[in-house]
Amino acid sequence: MAKKEKYVYPKKPQPIFGFVKFILRLFIHKPKIINLNDEYPSEALIIAPHRGKWGPMFMHIHAPIRHGFIGAYQMLGTYKERFHYLRDVLYMQKLHRKKFPSTLKAAFEAIFSKGIYRGMHLIPSYDDIRFINTINLVGKNLKIGLPIVVFPEDSNKGYDDELRRLNPGFVKIVETYNRRNNCDLPIYPMYQHLKKKIIVIDKPFYLSELKGKSNEEICEYSLKRINKLYHEYIAK
Repeated sequence: MAKKEKYVYPKKPQPIFGFVKFILRLFIHKPKIINLNDEYPSEALIIAPHRGKWGPMFMHIHAPIRHGFIGAYQMLGTYKERFHYLRDVLYMQKLHRKKFPSTLKAAFEAIFSKGIYRGMHLIPSYDDIRFINTINLVGKNLKIGLPIVVFPEDSNKGYDDELRRLNPGFVKIVETYNRRNNCDLPIYPMYQHLKKKIIVIDKPFYLSELKGKSNEEICEYSLKRINKLYHEYIAK
């Protein structure tokens, strides 16, 4: 019998995540899932809004497909790196919380956050030459059928319902994967909304359809596709 292929990431079980996931299911209720396709994505990149602190967890618990996602490398770093990312970036910069409560929350959450993010199949993303490691790890998981979710929005000033701008890193990932594997990887826009309990998966598009477009133009096209989901299925 052929050996069953294992997902590349994470490399070992994360017991704490199973417990946390069980508890959170009691509070994060199952959403309505709208899939505009005949089947669910497998070997594909999914682009979606982060939707605040709980967006990735909401998606991980209730999305109809098992997936990995790309996130800040600090979340798999040392305790100090995790603490400063949670306090300074997530809570204070993006969620606009005050320093004292942010410090308390970050100090506590950083204790177990690494196990949680590994359990969610987080692939670390970098803003320097190490980004090639992100591309390589994404490629390995895509090849064995694990779709990867990217949150490409520019969230330096916070999270918005209607996205303002997308960072072009996901385009580089798809371009590299296509070149290495002589394929045309599908890109699925997706929108998840915790409060309204909705997950909607759009039809895919391909870079071959946007041949000749710059990365900025591809990002603008992708931005419109994501925001269209918001206006047609969430905001109405």
